[in-house]
Amino acid sequence: FFKQKTAYDIGVRLVGSEMCIRDRSTVAQGSAKSYVSATIDSNTHTIQGSFNVASITDDGAGRTDIVFTSAMNNDDYSAVGSCALNGSNLFVHLGANGLITTSHYRCNTCNDGGTIEDYDVLCSNAHGDLA
Repeated sequence: FFKQKTAYDIGVRLVGSEMCIRDRSTVAQGSAKSYVSATIDSNTHTIQGSFNVASITDDGAGRTDIVFTSAMNNDDYSAVGSCALNGSNLFVHLGANGLITTSHYRCNTCNDGGTIEDYDVLCSNAHGDLA
């Protein structure tokens, strides 16, 4: 016998990122375990929106390290991204294997010619298992 729950039965619970950080089991399998939307202006990186991202670090032109708040279970997660500069597309690729760890990963951004350069807007997310 199935009983439909009312708002009273459900009660007040943690919501959104607060729920996911405190209780990792509520982050659904297959969903992004982190995301970040960042901008850069005069070499100052600013996080515009994020989930499970403690910070971003400028490691030189076109090199941005994304640091997790809660670590990943291993370094076999999938990270993807996109970026733009002055309305033109740039390409995002991950740094070498040594730059992909359970605590962070590096996004390198480059233009059509393959030259590494900074972005105006960077969006990236990671899929995998949290520790």
